[in-house]
Amino acid sequence: NTSPGGVVRVAFAAKKRTNRSTLRDDASFLSTKNATTTTKNIRRTRRAAFAMNSSSSSVGRTTDAPNVVILANRRKIRDTAKNFRSFVDECKQELIKVDTKEVLSGGSDQVFGGKHESGKRTIVLFLTQLADFDSWEQAKFMVDDLPRLEAANVNVIAFGLGSVQAGEQFCERTKFPTEKLIVTTSSKLYRKMEYSPGFGDALPVKLPGMVKLLVMCAGIGSPGTLKTVISGYFGSKNKPPVLVEGSNADVPEVRKLMDATLGAEYLRPFEMATLRLANMTEILNNWDDLVCEDDQLLVQRGGSMVLDEEGEIVFDHVDPGILGYCDPKRLTQFALLEGDPKAPFDAISVMHEACETKNVNVEDVCDAIAACEKSKFNVTGDMLNGEWELVYTTGTNKNKANVNRNGDGTYFPIKAVQSFDIKNERIRNGVYVGPVKFFFDGPFIWRQNLKMLEFTFTKCSVGVFSFVKGFDIDDGKWDAVKATEEKTTEGQGKITKSNDKSKPGANPFFKFVYADEKCVAARGRGGGLAMWKAVGPPQTDAET
Repeated sequence: NTSPGGVVRVAFAAKKRTNRSTLRDDASFLSTKNATTTTKNIRRTRRAAFAMNSSSSSVGRTTDAPNVVILANRRKIRDTAKNFRSFVDECKQELIKVDTKEVLSGGSDQVFGGKHESGKRTIVLFLTQLADFDSWEQAKFMVDDLPRLEAANVNVIAFGLGSVQAGEQFCERTKFPTEKLIVTTSSKLYRKMEYSPGFGDALPVKLPGMVKLLVMCAGIGSPGTLKTVISGYFGSKNKPPVLVEGSNADVPEVRKLMDATLGAEYLRPFEMATLRLANMTEILNNWDDLVCEDDQLLVQRGGSMVLDEEGEIVFDHVDPGILGYCDPKRLTQFALLEGDPKAPFDAISVMHEACETKNVNVEDVCDAIAACEKSKFNVTGDMLNGEWELVYTTGTNKNKANVNRNGDGTYFPIKAVQSFDIKNERIRNGVYVGPVKFFFDGPFIWRQNLKMLEFTFTKCSVGVFSFVKGFDIDDGKWDAVKATEEKTTEGQGKITKSNDKSKPGANPFFKFVYADEKCVAARGRGGGLAMWKAVGPPQTDAET
């Protein structure tokens, strides 16, 4: 919920690496100090990489991106989170270690060691109540990463809402180690950490916990829940499977069927939904043993943190709603980073990988685009010439305020393509689902001083396979925009006195913040961010 930090723009490029995970773990966290010492070699590497990857998609497009790296700062840690040790100390009499069944009398020092003395990185989970989807999923996935983390001397500690007996049942069924779990039957620690108490907490009437839970399951007062639930039924070609032989989350019978019918190298349709159904079945069968006596804890949300060797927080996640827990792989990524995990990361490398894989955390993508915007990168019209497929969007500011959206955006789930024909000043915006296509064409104006492409649509087309039928759209406003543009001083977006009502931004527009051979990024009129990947030469009605 904190805004991205500042940005540093320097003339260097990331070293070429063949291992993609290494690129994310190392090159994305380059420090400004080290950057200036490798300028020549890294710039040469990026130029070579761009030359090798150039294709017909870049015909007619120019860019200076190989000479530039934009560094984005990591998000600021909440002031509240920085005090978590003192909060643990204040609540220590209510915290019980599951393995020993003893009160945490030593407070935070008993768990994390003396401040600045731990010598190891630590992942801290604030699980929701122990009969909750979130705590089961997060714990099961975390167990799979424990061997790697332990080998790297990374500690894992979890707090959970429930009794000692519930903690024992939880650990037995999720295989989470009892020595790593601390339980409490009070929300005091979670409230001090300012984790969401769930729907209805501010209402003048106290609703039953189960009613509040059902409301949140419907997505009300629980941002992102419906999107996450729905995505569990569709799967993703860009994510790894979760039902894997030997995994703590495996459901063998279903996995074998999916492997035989759908393949085994990606997140299959219904795969996450199947795991959640299996968890739900086991939770309901053992409900009385797992659930908290205080029904208000049914909707209490949690969060996650990563601490460095000195006990300083380097990553802080707040669960926005049901199924809003932090992916353990994200936590493991931070815990295993080489060097300083607080160092700025290479925004352009993050954007390129996101376009290629759609598997970079959306928080990083959002921050990378925002950093490009702050860098005042010089986008010119020629750099936009081509066809671009929409990869990522945050939606409009209005949508982000909706109860089912969070601010970090999402990868666009279907094929949507934007074409910019700079020579003919024509734009096409289309959506393509199998053989069905639906697209709009129209003119645009490029305002270089504002780096703004303002457009309207004058034609709508629908088609199936090779058959396409077009319809003209009557839009008299565009004539006013063109009249204003003709009176614009030197065509640079500075409007002279005119009786025309139209001015820059009167129509839909994109203000471009970055462009190179692989991707472009922009902020739209509604305030949302978007990123596209290069596809090929522009395809518009100018060709017909």
